Amino acid sequence: MSGKKSRDIFKEQLNNMVSSIRNQILTGEIAIGEYLPSELIIAEQFNLSKNSVRKGLEELVSEGLIIKKSRIGNQVISNKPYDQVILRVGYYPSLIKDANFPDLIRRFELEYPNIKVQTIALPYDNYKQTVYDFFHNDMIDVVTINYKDFLDFEHLDDSFFEKMDCDSGIYPFLQDPFTDEKDSTKVYVRPFVFSPIILCYNTDHFDSNNLSYPDSGWRWKEALDVAKILMSNNESNYACGLYFHPLSLNRWPIFMLQNRVSFRRDAMGHVNFPKEEMVESAGFIRKVFDEQGLSHSFLSDNDRDAEKLFIDQQASMIMTSYFSLNEIKDHSLHYDIAPLPYIQDPGSLLLMIGLAINKHTTKKEASKKFVDFIAGEEIQEEIRKTTLSIPALKKIAERTGGELVYKPSRFHLFRETIPTFKLFTDLGLNAKELGEIRNELRIYLSDLMDDKIFQQRLKSTLSKQKAAEKIE
Repeated sequence: MSGKKSRDIFKEQLNNMVSSIRNQILTGEIAIGEYLPSELIIAEQFNLSKNSVRKGLEELVSEGLIIKKSRIGNQVISNKPYDQVILRVGYYPSLIKDANFPDLIRRFELEYPNIKVQTIALPYDNYKQTVYDFFHNDMIDVVTINYKDFLDFEHLDDSFFEKMDCDSGIYPFLQDPFTDEKDSTKVYVRPFVFSPIILCYNTDHFDSNNLSYPDSGWRWKEALDVAKILMSNNESNYACGLYFHPLSLNRWPIFMLQNRVSFRRDAMGHVNFPKEEMVESAGFIRKVFDEQGLSHSFLSDNDRDAEKLFIDQQASMIMTSYFSLNEIKDHSLHYDIAPLPYIQDPGSLLLMIGLAINKHTTKKEASKKFVDFIAGEEIQEEIRKTTLSIPALKKIAERTGGELVYKPSRFHLFRETIPTFKLFTDLGLNAKELGEIRNELRIYLSDLMDDKIFQQRLKSTLSKQKAAEKIE
């Protein structure tokens, strides 16, 4: 452990030396034609050996900033690096707010001036096909990817994504889902931010109705009872007491996971699941809206609509994520967060976003530098200070102090709820099957079929899906 710490300190000191001298050259503090201080002076200044200094100066030589003159010294020849690498990074547009992504890019380019990052915003729909096409046409070197979209690349990951070393500083539960089954020391995706789904509530609404705040012991029935009180007792005509986008793949699976629903297949490919618990889970989703007199299809088309209702103070409680709290941070709302209410078992869905490298890119070195930089301490600290997203590096995520944005008093509750985090795959479903269930749930929530038909259609649809996969 001490050896690793020493290596980390050495790397940090070396990077600091290279960055410092580079910046002095780029800003003109050391002018073209001038010589750098002697290697001995540089070594003493940055607490490095002369061999380490020479190694660092080689990087500046490769960037075209200095040349080594035998027995004379290191002369500055340019303040504009040559041989600039163009690195193309595909990303989720939501990361502009959720991680201040443009600022992170600028910081990377400042650290590595010989690498220019070209960002490409990718559509949320058909993400797999878009990434697939861009990778195979050598149009993207690095891509941001969440676990749900990663699932779409099942059986393709080994031939598609460049393997990277696991990072011992990142929470293990974030890396495990992306780990190579044949080599547990390698991952296909390096996580850099994450969030469980949580309950967010307007403290003013609770205070004005003399209601106790939500806590980890809340069940959904209690949450719904309080929601109805908030709607009936208020004078501001709130649209709803409790709201979430019911057809979101990041919302409805939680009710099944909390109610011990899992899908299993027999030798013939037929799907089996606990019918009573499945219907109870789906029925409760419908109940949330029916008992509040809401039309879910009228109020929202996606998750962000729930945050908009909350910002407009038309919803007192919403199911949301730390990512989505970034939508709220610029508004003068009094709010806090709590663990999700539950049915049988406490549980939340874990969302995580990482970086993957195109296995066939010709810019692997630059790609790895970018991934290491975004998942490194400096940028992880920047994410912690300037956003409400949770950094993947454990020691940074659990740090406090120096925040530049307001964070609710219970922000760090994620540390205590880690054992309740669940993944889509805990349902026993793949990405296509999740989509099939959502289609059936859409019809069920619209009151266009009863419980029995809902069960039958689910079983039939998933069995057909499995049969289709075997044919493919």
